[in-house]
Amino acid sequence: MKTNRRDALKAAILGTGMVGLKSIATGLPTWAFTHGLTDTRVWAAEPASPKFLLLITSNLGDPFNANVPGMYGGDGVVNNPQATMTETAMRLGAVDTSAARPWASLPQWVLDRTAFVHHRTYQNAHPQYQKVMGLVGSAKNDEGNGTEHIASLISSEMTPLLGTIQEEPVALGRNSLSFRGAQLQSIQPSTLAEIFAAPEGRGLELAEIRAGAIDELYALAKKDGSRSQVAWIDRYVTSRRQVEQLDSTLVERFSAIENNDPINQLRAALTLFMMRLTSVATVHIPFGGDSHFDADLIKEADETVAALQTLKTFYDELENSPLRDQLVVANLNVFGRTLKKKNTEGRDHNLNHHAMMITGAGVGAGVYGGLEPSGNDIGATDIDSATGAGVAGGDIPKNESLEATSKTLATIIGVPDEAIERRIIGGKIIAPLIASP
Repeated sequence: MKTNRRDALKAAILGTGMVGLKSIATGLPTWAFTHGLTDTRVWAAEPASPKFLLLITSNLGDPFNANVPGMYGGDGVVNNPQATMTETAMRLGAVDTSAARPWASLPQWVLDRTAFVHHRTYQNAHPQYQKVMGLVGSAKNDEGNGTEHIASLISSEMTPLLGTIQEEPVALGRNSLSFRGAQLQSIQPSTLAEIFAAPEGRGLELAEIRAGAIDELYALAKKDGSRSQVAWIDRYVTSRRQVEQLDSTLVERFSAIENNDPINQLRAALTLFMMRLTSVATVHIPFGGDSHFDADLIKEADETVAALQTLKTFYDELENSPLRDQLVVANLNVFGRTLKKKNTEGRDHNLNHHAMMITGAGVGAGVYGGLEPSGNDIGATDIDSATGAGVAGGDIPKNESLEATSKTLATIIGVPDEAIERRIIGGKIIAPLIASP
């Protein structure tokens, strides 16, 4: 990639005036440089503990839903018959359950903060992916009107809390996103690696940027600020040693990205979060794909085994990361797949059942929602918001379960309650899915 093109792309990502790099280099939010010390925020307040969101998503409608916890023992459910997918006992926190064998391979510390929610998307065609990302019209813009993608909604709300460089989410997988009505194109991990490659063996030169940025802030504080603002800078600014280590880590992480496969998408997302470039990134990890003609569900088995190995590798790397407790991983596809047998072929579209996995600190581990007959197949039930159980007549009707699951996800990530109620219409928060502090 030519230097001038790379610099232009880097500037587009990090913002004008090196605001993004200043934020990375100091550990301070971008608004400290864009709004100055006259911003109305409470400088002396303790920093909150908001989280980043890594969303696994696909318009293919993977059979993700067919072999997860909560799918065994149900009348008529056909789980994958391959030997690699044998039902295996596992524990989600204090909840004993079972799932296809690959799920039990995840580290127990991950399973202890993992929940599976059985719900409905009510969409049955691939082009309706964008509609599902907008919660079928229930996800609203900043003013509570129009429509917005759930990834973009969460990203925009988390920007001031995390101090990220941009409000927009970053799509690293196969599917693009929209933000405030504008289409966002996906970006490949290999492209990011080229953009942030260290020129002539140098790093991002964050230590030098840090020194200049801090001088700039102290000058502002001396001119227009107060003692509390100076104290805030002193308290939260990243040390030179820390930023030198971060510089080295970022260069190393970008240089290690080899291609655009799932593990490199996950690694790129984590690196972007470490840079605080965005609060939400989407990736694509295949779990069987468009499986109408997957005889004996062999592709479903092979891709699920590979997907869980990818996630295990990622979590092994995340365990020692500073973002271990500040990252939530979830999934949302356009629809689930049929759960009853379709002769010797694969699985069709199922608008009545989808399973969302939510993993991270603050997640009440377990299985939420349930199954019931639905037409000639099986769908998700109503949900009791107080217990999380799938029960007929629950106060979360099945036609609001997508909204309820999304509201609960947003709460776990740290989106303020007022914003959730204003921007996600319908559904209730599933109380036990949010773990006590």
